[in-house]
Amino acid sequence: MKVEQGTAAAQADGKGNAAPPSLNRYAWAALFAFTLAYPAAVSFDNYLLHVGITIAFNVALAASMWLIWSLGLVSFAHAGFMAIGAYTSALLLTKLGWPMWIGMPLGAILAGAAAVAISLPLMRTRAVYFFMASWSVGEVIKRTIAYFDGLTGGWNGVFDILPPTIDLGPIQINFADRIAYYYLAVVICAIIVLCIYRINDSRTGMIHWSISENELLAEHIGINVFKHKVIGFTIACVFAAVTGALYAHYQTFISPKSFDIWKSEFALVHIIVGGLTTVGGPVVGAISLTVIDETLRATGPFRVILFGVILIATVLLLPGGLETIPGRIRRALRGRKSS
Repeated sequence: MKVEQGTAAAQADGKGNAAPPSLNRYAWAALFAFTLAYPAAVSFDNYLLHVGITIAFNVALAASMWLIWSLGLVSFAHAGFMAIGAYTSALLLTKLGWPMWIGMPLGAILAGAAAVAISLPLMRTRAVYFFMASWSVGEVIKRTIAYFDGLTGGWNGVFDILPPTIDLGPIQINFADRIAYYYLAVVICAIIVLCIYRINDSRTGMIHWSISENELLAEHIGINVFKHKVIGFTIACVFAAVTGALYAHYQTFISPKSFDIWKSEFALVHIIVGGLTTVGGPVVGAISLTVIDETLRATGPFRVILFGVILIATVLLLPGGLETIPGRIRRALRGRKSS
């Protein structure tokens, strides 16, 4: 079976013009190089390193939600699965003394199991009903965590979540150091984005886009739509849980309010502003909007208003998202040469 939607979605610039694969590779290579050099570029400033770590969290969360979007679904349960990963790793550390290296994979496994169980009925809903059901799932997870206050601390949360360490004799790394944690966050974020990129670039990615384009037609040509939805949703939730564990050990404190619906909403906004058709969309959207949000912090009460204006302007002036800018520039240059 050949599904053209997958390859078109992977490289389209938003107006039907494909970006050269070499250009995409150069863009990813340049982004990776800048990411590695970022601490030195900002003179190892702690605040700017914090911004870099926050960007890594937002990129990982937005990219994992984008995997669900490629199936034609919008999930607001993402923050809930992020909470599962965060609380699993945090509680294993504070209650049993188990480090993040154990808590993170266990949290991912628990989130994956919960995602499979929840997605079995959830994937039988469509459109707005799926949206409402996923929002309910996120709220149920958050409030369930708050209910068992004897274990989770309830609404007061969990304190003293220590950053991880590595002790291999001659090699000792304490991730309480912000530079070390920055590179840890970047590595995990890069792994998540790379996995999603490879999924999207494979036959599975083509199947996802065919389901998104026309679910009924996909069923008629032999695609097991339900199975692919469950698997894709589960993988995305596992990545969200990994991000949650990383987030918890960085913040050193979490509460159910840390994982309210706004976490999912902002991830969705990052996708919409960045672009919906390639993995680069949520990456660019998360980076740009995180930087803008931090820049506007100095404006105090006007921060939300200005942020909203920027979002509206982006959606109106750049339909297709920020990922369409290279294509627009190429078309403008071609038009100038032809004239």
